[in-house]
Amino acid sequence: MRRSLAVILVTFALNAFSNPEKPVTQVETGPIQGTTEYNMNVFKNIPYAAPPVGDLRWRPPQPAASWSGTRDASQFGDTCPQPNLKNENKGLGLPGNEDCLKLNVFTPQNPGKDLPVMVWIHGGALQMDGARDPLYTPLNLVKNGVIVVTFDYRLGSLGFFASKELVAEAKSKGEPVGNYGTMDQIAVLKWVKRNIAAFGGDPNNVTIFGESAGARSVTWLMVSDAAKGLFHRAIAESAQQSPIRGVTEKRLGLAPATDIASKYMATLGVKSLKELRNLSVQKLVLTAAEQKAGEFSGSMIDGQILKGDPVPLFASGQQAKVPFMIGTNSWDASLFTFNQPPLDALAKVFKEDPKIVNQLYSNIPEKCAVSADLIGDILFRASTKFLADSMNGIAPGYAYYFDYLTKNIRPAYPGVPHAFEISFVFGSNAFTNQTPKVPESSANRCARIDAAIAESKKGGIWPGYMYPITDKNDPQDIAISEKMSASWAQFAKTGNPNVEGQANWPIYSLKNDVMRSFSPNAEIITGMLKDRVDYQLLHLKGLYTDK
Repeated sequence: MRRSLAVILVTFALNAFSNPEKPVTQVETGPIQGTTEYNMNVFKNIPYAAPPVGDLRWRPPQPAASWSGTRDASQFGDTCPQPNLKNENKGLGLPGNEDCLKLNVFTPQNPGKDLPVMVWIHGGALQMDGARDPLYTPLNLVKNGVIVVTFDYRLGSLGFFASKELVAEAKSKGEPVGNYGTMDQIAVLKWVKRNIAAFGGDPNNVTIFGESAGARSVTWLMVSDAAKGLFHRAIAESAQQSPIRGVTEKRLGLAPATDIASKYMATLGVKSLKELRNLSVQKLVLTAAEQKAGEFSGSMIDGQILKGDPVPLFASGQQAKVPFMIGTNSWDASLFTFNQPPLDALAKVFKEDPKIVNQLYSNIPEKCAVSADLIGDILFRASTKFLADSMNGIAPGYAYYFDYLTKNIRPAYPGVPHAFEISFVFGSNAFTNQTPKVPESSANRCARIDAAIAESKKGGIWPGYMYPITDKNDPQDIAISEKMSASWAQFAKTGNPNVEGQANWPIYSLKNDVMRSFSPNAEIITGMLKDRVDYQLLHLKGLYTDK
């Protein structure tokens, strides 16, 4: 049966694009008709699993049903349920719908066959965002000759949840528990393997890439036995690394998922799994306070989907043996400005010497964000270098540093905030907030940061200062985007991001400490914040021990 299906898919792949205005192809569950946008063929809202509703709520993804007739694939489907965060959830049609396990495929208009495939995992703290976010319109990537797949996966308490009764049920069924959002990601990769040839893609050349929680997900998939063989390259953009909680046991200072679930059920006024599954989905959308608390913003070590933390597993050579690219923005620490403990208290948490810490961080001009910078150094910068270096002897590992802001806002920031690189990779700068016409001042950065913190404290708001801003018409913005898209696509094609006409991008090692830099000036950076990051590298592994 699989063999005959493969023949059908290849046949459709050769004939799918005869009508460029309404491209048609066939997937395993039926024929679909897409649309054309921005010189791309686009197929939207394709089910990759059954709706996770009723008794399928908090179950591994189940097979999608077939349909008769040709399915309209010209419009995005619903985003997965989530809180509405002003300034962040643009174009997502919230509050969303539980029937959200759908994907979208973007191809060149004449794809031919065996094109590299890039599967995007969106960020949003595993609690927010979705595939229909305009920033994920892959204009430049597709222009560079790859196919891009975007998708939605379960979020928040619907995606990362494990009550005691649920653990028992999963055990009785022989199923994994808790990491339902990650299971969805794996289901997408299995779907791509079975179906992407129908769109002209090569199922044996699949790159996973993601940002923030999506990049963390990439690193989790790199160490997941359940994802083995489903991808062939991996890119992690701003992949914060911190310990993962256990399911039933306290781990590395983190309460077990079952304790989190018990507390959550008490707030909902329910005591059983049956009652939970009978609740309306609106009851299970996290409140602004619950979203900020972050108790559903991480995965869990369940032993089947995730067996451990990426940092120690990479260190012991247990990651996937595929080419790997990882990078960080120059102010990814912006993510940590909203909840900063004093520097001395932070040093104690990370088991560091307060005298050394104060010396290393005394020269940061933005005193309002010093603690955030320390957190950023260990969870982003040190982690980036460590994971890239850990690839030596396994597969090629590359590291980058994104330090580009459009010129009129450049003076107003200490560096490039979290998520600002996304539109440059995708070629979607037209869909970000656009730069002010007059250059901003560098004199009041802390006032801007403090205002953003105050805005966030109101709840349900992502500060505009922290949302990507570009100038879609600026030649330098355009050039940086074209360079990044070309490098990402080249990596997807070959496992090597080097592009003719750009600076040589070497394989990363801590010894040489050379990273590709995307900035207004330099294309290579050696020893990025070396003293600070080297000190944090000494303490990174300590996050993963109870001593």
